[in-house]
Amino acid sequence: MRVGVAGLTHGHVWGLIENFRKVEGVELVAVADNTPLLERVSGFGKTYSNWEDMIANENFDALLVTSNNVESSEITVQALNKGIPCMVEKAMAANAVDADRMLAAMHASGKTLMINWPVAWSPWLHEVKRLLDENSIGPVFTLQYRNGHFGPKEIGCDEWFVEWLHDEVLNGGGAIADFCSYGAVLCRWLFGMPETVYCIRQNYTKDYSVPDDYASCILRYPKMQALLEGTWAHKGDDHSANPRFYGRDGSISVQGNFVYRSTVGREEGRTAPPLEVGNSAQYFFNCVKSGKTPEGILNPEIAADACRILDAAKESDKSGCAEKPQ
Repeated sequence: MRVGVAGLTHGHVWGLIENFRKVEGVELVAVADNTPLLERVSGFGKTYSNWEDMIANENFDALLVTSNNVESSEITVQALNKGIPCMVEKAMAANAVDADRMLAAMHASGKTLMINWPVAWSPWLHEVKRLLDENSIGPVFTLQYRNGHFGPKEIGCDEWFVEWLHDEVLNGGGAIADFCSYGAVLCRWLFGMPETVYCIRQNYTKDYSVPDDYASCILRYPKMQALLEGTWAHKGDDHSANPRFYGRDGSISVQGNFVYRSTVGREEGRTAPPLEVGNSAQYFFNCVKSGKTPEGILNPEIAADACRILDAAKESDKSGCAEKPQ
């Protein structure tokens, strides 16, 4: 499988390239980027400063898309229109309009589109899904999920990654886009679409401009709610379980890769077992070769709905009211 890489400004790209190198049958043919990051990459047959030129001149079997959230959408649409399957690093898009363009191109081409979320390769996620599917704590009425760190700049992300993460348009927000997106896609997969979303986001701790460094979103369902937190303002570790699911008959909580289930008079837990396929590139390779649609949060329809949830959250922050995802 001849694979190209479009964009190097998404900081996750370096690990993803290594994942592709591990897949038997993959050849990394060409890479495109218009920043000095292009000088850091090695092991590709060709390099381009323009992704459009690369797509026009190369014969790819698949494309890894790792630019900012706006450009990644455009790359994906053009690649799918040429019949090239795409793996796009999270989030799917900066807004639902762009996500829908990607879905339309996918359906028109009939080619694979996979949205890669790093959390998809965490065994705990699939152990939690199993326990929920078994109704092991009864109907869930509350989910609490917090995700983040103390800022892209502060943790040492390169300047080209930081530049677009700090841009409301190119990222789709700040910490809300970076980290509440994980909670949004998780909720969509596990519980479907919420009725309404209420959100507050702001820059609380940075002495420079960012769209927001902390956001909280409340997703309302007919008989449950979810509290999602995304932060670029969290220093240290509070050692609390994360996420937590509360059901009518008990609770599920996660500590690292250890999953606890607690009911009245009983508590049990185990380390989540390894995944059958734990490499994002291998999974994508398998989907392209077999024609199988990516499952779970890797499915682009689910990721597009997560964009709708975040759009509603951002609108709620502006209006001060709960908003319905469109």
